[in-house]
Amino acid sequence: MIRILELLIAMVLVVVIFVVVGLALPSHRHVFYTTETNRPLPVVFDMLSGFKRFKDWSALRKEDPRVQFSLSGPDSGKGARVDYTSQNPNVGSGSWEVAEVDRSANKIVINVDNGDYGTDKVMTLRFKRVGNQKLSVEITQDYDVDYGWNLFGRYAGLYVTRSVGDTMKASLANLNNLLATIPKFDYTQLGAAPKIVKLPAENLLTAPTKAKRANDEVMSAMQTQEKWLRQVIEKNGLEATGPLRVITNNYGADTYDFDLAIPVHKIGEAAGAAPSQLTVKLDGPVKYVQTQPSNAVAASYTGHMAQLAAIREAMKAWALVHGEQVGDHPYEVYTKGIEPSFSDAGDFTLYWPLKPAGSK
Repeated sequence: MIRILELLIAMVLVVVIFVVVGLALPSHRHVFYTTETNRPLPVVFDMLSGFKRFKDWSALRKEDPRVQFSLSGPDSGKGARVDYTSQNPNVGSGSWEVAEVDRSANKIVINVDNGDYGTDKVMTLRFKRVGNQKLSVEITQDYDVDYGWNLFGRYAGLYVTRSVGDTMKASLANLNNLLATIPKFDYTQLGAAPKIVKLPAENLLTAPTKAKRANDEVMSAMQTQEKWLRQVIEKNGLEATGPLRVITNNYGADTYDFDLAIPVHKIGEAAGAAPSQLTVKLDGPVKYVQTQPSNAVAASYTGHMAQLAAIREAMKAWALVHGEQVGDHPYEVYTKGIEPSFSDAGDFTLYWPLKPAGSK
């Protein structure tokens, strides 16, 4: 009987100590980690204000390669949401949802819901320009959680720097690596933001071209190949359905490798109709190809064609940030033709076809 009494007293003491210590522990925990990138602030901000690239930088996939992600709401901004589910008990199920996007304060607030102890779980991402010329960005990720009077939660808070903090550190490292794959171009400097458009199937006459990267040599090569294209169009009774375009194959340090192209159809064929396969008698370097419908990133630019390479890289950055994969051959429509395009009067629409979803 005495031993039972002693056991009961010991249990009461343990409970009392548990309660007293638990009440002394903080009811709120705050954890933060930082990383730094040399990518432009708009690139960083846009990537983190939505979840299209979340699976690529979140450390959850490292803990469980089979974790499933599901996106809902807008692509970015308030209401953008990602849900995840895993059979791994260390990952479990949960969601992140953007609650606030404040560009003036360089801050994104994300509500977190999962099976961990606590309520009012919030991830806050803050951005600050750093470096001598303020060209780099410091990213700070804060995590806040309330445990209230839940004593088990308060004890769990003792380990939050490991249970949550380790995942935060790993995710920030992944994010830094991911940002390093994005071209270092600020696409917000374009006249208008790029957009995704649908490209129809087309019949193209193309002429492969290679020239030294000197404006006069590139223009001369274009003019020579355009004559071949126009000659084939005339001989075959075709007509152009749009302006001349330049398809980039390789923009090297010394040499520019590209195809000059003109979209065509039979004379009298209705505009916008699905193109019929053509039988074309070819001359010189001219080739014929029928393209397939696809999606593409599109942007506009007015100015000298020498700036097109930078515009292409900015478009690629925009596409990657927004979860798209670009293909191999971007092209520009030379709206005013060749000669005016080698001056500040040039006018272009740029397209970069996208890979189909799920392709590598």
